[in-house]
Amino acid sequence: MAKHLMIGNEIAATYTDGVLADGAVDIQKLSASGPTSMAPGDTIADSPQFRIVMGNGSTNVVSPWVYGKDVINWSGKGHVAQVAEVAVATISTNALAAGTHTLKIMNLTNGAEPFENKSYDITVAASATPTTQGAAFLVAIDADVPHWVKTTAHSSGVISLTGYKKGEVKADGSVQEDLVHMTFSFEAKSTANVVNNSTMAVTYSTAGLRGYGDGFYVKDLEDRQFGLQSGFYLRGHLPNTPTAKTNTASPYDMYHIAATKDGSSASQINGVDNVIELNIAFDNGTPALTSALEGLLNPYLNSAGFGSVNL
Repeated sequence: MAKHLMIGNEIAATYTDGVLADGAVDIQKLSASGPTSMAPGDTIADSPQFRIVMGNGSTNVVSPWVYGKDVINWSGKGHVAQVAEVAVATISTNALAAGTHTLKIMNLTNGAEPFENKSYDITVAASATPTTQGAAFLVAIDADVPHWVKTTAHSSGVISLTGYKKGEVKADGSVQEDLVHMTFSFEAKSTANVVNNSTMAVTYSTAGLRGYGDGFYVKDLEDRQFGLQSGFYLRGHLPNTPTAKTNTASPYDMYHIAATKDGSSASQINGVDNVIELNIAFDNGTPALTSALEGLLNPYLNSAGFGSVNL
């Protein structure tokens, strides 16, 4: 599948000497005199082909020309913000005897074992309550907070840990690479090294959410597209590092168009993916610009048999 990503950053689609404004996205059609901007209300009858153009400050980045009749998908999804996970460990029942209890916090973010973890031991007295145990664990955790944990809290035996979101700067100065997901394990042993009655349940008072169109995830997608769209060479004698256009602080709406290269209704070539995928990440901060973009794409793709996308 040939994938392309165009990024719009609240800039109107205007041209200077044929070059689209930096940060703008435009839809072009073919006219008798060559490529020109699509007009609101244009359909396949006005131009059988279209392409997406992005201004990067010095030139135009363009998608392949796509035949409207070959489009097999037109869809979109509005921006959804990231939500940090809050993992909760609830300790229940008193300890039967004096002993050592262990709480392990595991970082599941990368999804691959062995998982990074930190372990905390506390010494408990006979009949130590969940509240006493939870408070002692919080002291231990706060003395050596795992790098993936942003904030800690405890109340009545309930320990709550909030993870970092992607892109946040952590306490150690590094940047979190993905939304944190974590869990706990618990062991309660008496001095005689037998089970000490206390147990623990793991829940999530707030489930983590990567969101949709988050600027940090859009940047990841853009980084992966550099070689295809811009030519990305890191040879010592020929460096060519494209300029990233994603504003990581921006809320992007995401639009998706897929079309086959051979006019079929789906990929038909055995062993070959003949689908062109066009993605638009469009900063939704200026409703008039969003409306203008949809005012070009919806009528054209309506004429290809698809419903309107209004985000």
